[in-house]
Amino acid sequence: MKVLAWISDHLLHFVLIVGTFSLIFPEPGSSLGWIVTPVLAIMVLNVSMTIKAEDFKQIRKHPFMIFWGVFLQFVPMALFALFLGKLFSYWPNIRIGQLLLGSLPADVSAPLMVYLAGGSTAIGTAMLVVAMALTPFVLPNVLAWFGGVAFNIPVSYLVIELAGIIVIPVVLGILLNYQSVKVRENEQVWSGIASLCYILLLFVVVSSNAKAIISLKMFALLILLAEIALNLFGFALAYLTKLIFKQKETFLPLLFLVSTKEFGIASAAVETMNLNSALVIPSAFYAVVQMISSPIMVKIIKNIQAKKSDKAYERK
Repeated sequence: MKVLAWISDHLLHFVLIVGTFSLIFPEPGSSLGWIVTPVLAIMVLNVSMTIKAEDFKQIRKHPFMIFWGVFLQFVPMALFALFLGKLFSYWPNIRIGQLLLGSLPADVSAPLMVYLAGGSTAIGTAMLVVAMALTPFVLPNVLAWFGGVAFNIPVSYLVIELAGIIVIPVVLGILLNYQSVKVRENEQVWSGIASLCYILLLFVVVSSNAKAIISLKMFALLILLAEIALNLFGFALAYLTKLIFKQKETFLPLLFLVSTKEFGIASAAVETMNLNSALVIPSAFYAVVQMISSPIMVKIIKNIQAKKSDKAYERK
């Protein structure tokens, strides 16, 4: 248990080490793409095992903010991605891929980051489930309205992801938490296992995209800067929402649900429709960016919380 808790507490260090290793030595992880789906399901299950029955009160208290979070994932992020796409006017496939990226729902790993940062995992999971359920209807319309792009959603992929990776593990995890005292008492174990899953996913994602990233040379830097800008914009939207609506409980879920993107949908769509593989390049870069920036943000939040606790203790 102590080892797993230590891994969760030092997730950022593992992410930086594994990310660097995967970029320099991509061969070991580049052939492990088949493990992504089961590892995601295991990660979601373990995060869901930390959700208690009383946590659902938070969902009932903030229905507007949950749907507001879903709105931010799709519309403002897509508009800013469309703006960033102007950097790639001479590369139409990259430009369209950038808009596709901005129109995607939040990443499946977002609730884990919410939990590690001390936020409401229940609210984060609710935002994720609603966004995924709406994706088949929202994504093609956002692409058509903002970019004039006709796009067929890989419905089978989304159904499998929504049911197999999100809904079933979430329901099972919540039931286990409700039924078992031992599950409730070993919360750090489940977050530690989920953190291990995250590290393994990072290893596979970076390894799988390393050659494509390196082959683009200096052009890769421009794409990387665009994806960092989009990621920071997602964080900024969450912070602005906190300032405007004065909602502390929903800030951390928004922070990670708005700033992350389920990049696997882009790959599935391109593969299903036999589209130009260049459309996936922005999503591949963003995958690496968000898998590193999210643990960094968790670390920043924990440091801020620790300083506040120290100041409160000194006042006493």
